[in-house]
Amino acid sequence: MTNRSVRCAARAAAALLCAALCTAARAVPEKEVTATGEAAVRGGGADELLRAKDEATNRAQRRAIEQSIGSLVDSETMVENFQLIDDKVLSQVKGYLTGFEIVDDNRGDGGVYRVTIRATVALARLEKDVRALNIIRAKKQNPRVMVMLREFFEDPVYGADFQKGGAVAQTAVEKELLRLDFPLVDRGQTGEINERDVHTAFNDPAKAAALGRRFGAEIVIVGEATSAEMDRSMPHGVAVYHCDAQISARAIKTDTGQLIASESVTSGRVVKGGRATAAKEALRVAGEKLAAAMRDRMLERWRSEAFNTVTVQIIATKATNERRRALRKDLAAVRGVRSVSERSWVNEVLELDAEVDGAIWGDFDALLETLPGVAVKLKGRTPNRVECELGDKTPAAPAGLRPE
Repeated sequence: MTNRSVRCAARAAAALLCAALCTAARAVPEKEVTATGEAAVRGGGADELLRAKDEATNRAQRRAIEQSIGSLVDSETMVENFQLIDDKVLSQVKGYLTGFEIVDDNRGDGGVYRVTIRATVALARLEKDVRALNIIRAKKQNPRVMVMLREFFEDPVYGADFQKGGAVAQTAVEKELLRLDFPLVDRGQTGEINERDVHTAFNDPAKAAALGRRFGAEIVIVGEATSAEMDRSMPHGVAVYHCDAQISARAIKTDTGQLIASESVTSGRVVKGGRATAAKEALRVAGEKLAAAMRDRMLERWRSEAFNTVTVQIIATKATNERRRALRKDLAAVRGVRSVSERSWVNEVLELDAEVDGAIWGDFDALLETLPGVAVKLKGRTPNRVECELGDKTPAAPAGLRPE
């Protein structure tokens, strides 16, 4: 090949590379927007001023996203500072703010804190990006999922118990979740769970949560699947069966028993040459639809918890009335704790629900140990639950004196 040919080939390759880069750049456009957020200053202290600034910044961030791609969040709050999100998220995930800077700050003048930001927004939806799914799941500490479906055929003559459906729908759900890299509890470990357990768990979230914890799952999907014969025909003397499958299922957090998703899907009419074949195919189709629906609901829930707020259940023992009051007071003063709700206080066992920003969720247990008004001794931690023991705070020794 001559030098001229080499140069021509190099130019052509460079042109193709530039075209590819331009196409890629156009595929993920970025938009710079300016947005303003406001918040009332409640009190005259420095902490109140910081809280108002956080709230105003959060609202400005949300409005920047709304101006660009429509609202991606379902509440008035977002994570208190997007710069707390690690560079990996900012560089890989599309669909939310990739960066922002404060261009105007009135410092709470007039009792209203006003912040104006200049933000860069990537326009593709977070839910549509598989990398976002992986990152969000990682931020939620890669929760393990367990699937339990009670499934059967419904025969027009013999009734629903004529022939069990096997595990067709469950297999379809598990295959789809595995394809998306969800960690699943091995079905071999759950073989001892009987049909009655699944039926009871479907109607009792606490029972479902207990079964999930038993096998090391953080999320359990429990449901019932039915495949029914809708019609049959005899074209050219050959029997053809028309079946439709329906699955109703719930996704439950095993540490708190909280319901995070509820879905019902149908396969639509499936036509096959054999009754069992048609029934199983309908279950398979419905199972794939359920997996997609649950994936979207869980992703949206995890996205909201990772980048907005998450509810953490606190179970505290040795909670005298004085310690109970101190814990609630200290938590309410923590930056990033949005609200504290008392669920019960019986025999010095206190149950609280704390709504916290996703930015501090991962270190929330360590934060409890630093509260100024009450001693907190950690006893256990799961993704959404903290168990601890309360005590009296030891007074600090005067300066220059050594404790004996």
